[in-house]
Amino acid sequence: MADTPTLAAVGHLRGDGQWFPGSVLTNPTDTTVLVDTGQINPPGEYLFSVHGAGSVAWVYDVQYRDATNTTNNLSQRRRCAAGNEDFIFPNKLSNVLLNERIRLVLVGGITGEVQMSLFMQRVG
Repeated sequence: MADTPTLAAVGHLRGDGQWFPGSVLTNPTDTTVLVDTGQINPPGEYLFSVHGAGSVAWVYDVQYRDATNTTNNLSQRRRCAAGNEDFIFPNKLSNVLLNERIRLVLVGGITGEVQMSLFMQRVG
């Protein structure tokens, strides 16, 4: 049954997943960090998802940052309508190095509330 898709297609689960809940923010300004994983340890391969909600439309960037937290390795902009936001990365991030991080950063200020969370699971 080598063709049967299993979790092995993306690696093997390693330990418990982690949840990084952001705070409920009222009237946040441009470049506010909505949530940050902090330095990722151990290095490896990870699956990520983003979940949250806003009372108004908002724009944010998903940033995969280097170990010094000064440069984006990769970035994805998301434009959300008021309501719930769910974004599941379609594939694992391979070779996440020690102390790299994922964070969500608001693009432009909003008048309203927003809260975002990151979930991650090591798979290799």
